[in-house]
Amino acid sequence: MLYFDESGYTGPDLINPEQPYFILASIRLTDDEVASIKDDIAYTKFGREMHFKNMYTNYEGREMLERIFLHPTMDSNHILLSYAEKRYCIYANIVNTLVETYYHKQGINLYKGGKHLYLANALYYSAFLHQDKALISDFEAGFVYMMRDPSPSSIQYFYELADKLKKNEYTTQFFSEMLSLVLLTDECIEEALPATKFSMDLTISLFSMMIQEWYKRTGLKEDVRFDSSEPFYANKSLLEGLKDMKIPETEVGSGISKHVYPFPVGEMRIAQSHSEFGIQLADVYASALNFILTPRRDKFSRYQEELSKLPIFQSIDLNVMPLSPDELKTRMEERLDIDPIEFLCHYWENTN
Repeated sequence: MLYFDESGYTGPDLINPEQPYFILASIRLTDDEVASIKDDIAYTKFGREMHFKNMYTNYEGREMLERIFLHPTMDSNHILLSYAEKRYCIYANIVNTLVETYYHKQGINLYKGGKHLYLANALYYSAFLHQDKALISDFEAGFVYMMRDPSPSSIQYFYELADKLKKNEYTTQFFSEMLSLVLLTDECIEEALPATKFSMDLTISLFSMMIQEWYKRTGLKEDVRFDSSEPFYANKSLLEGLKDMKIPETEVGSGISKHVYPFPVGEMRIAQSHSEFGIQLADVYASALNFILTPRRDKFSRYQEELSKLPIFQSIDLNVMPLSPDELKTRMEERLDIDPIEFLCHYWENTN
């Protein structure tokens, strides 16, 4: 069984200053392993549902956390973590929603050769280094507001901000050219804007990434239990449709992002955390990673440092974040044999 839970969820609100990261954790356990861990950590004696945020602030809770983190079963064979940097996701969404639509209308596939990654990183780093932090903040918020509540006024406001930023005295020539491209997308904005409020939600993206990773490791299509989640519930029919595709198993994508369809998962069911010990463990690890990643300067800074040194938190390979120049070069050189979007569109057209 795969148990999932998240931390740092703000839905499409990617500008929340208190929650800069979204984390999704999954725990893979058999029923026997669940029973064994419960006994070893004295879960029954603890006597209440485990939530990291209610545990790290007191001695008894930290003792329980230590027993969990040091338990021999709690290793990389049983735990998979992922996270997304929300600020980077703003620029990735600008590219994937606006720029991709603009290029697609011209017959250009932005995903071949990793051009979408190049543009997302170029925009992100240009904005990150920009001296007018207030204007950058307004620009990012303007895009998020437009995506969350598309209207003539929110659309106009975003493009006015893009133009203002393009003409700003601190904007480099390179950044200005990137913003000129963003401004061109005004001509296809009605087609580009999403039809669902979950278009910028990160839950399903990370969930899909993690399911594919588990399948690569185990070769098994395992059942899933997910804590109550609005985006998971809203997209469950889509995921079920991808799981039930009537096709031979097919690998699509390129490089490290290759994945397979039909969606390699068993039964997916939303459960209540109080009745699923595995979900409580997923909460502990997701919230602990969020605790580690989020900057803090309070009395728990030392505990944050202690947790960051645990092996399970040392390297999180499944993430959505800015790429280094070497990583970007590698991704842009990857060969795209079967385009995932073209593959899915072709399937749904022939199915429906």
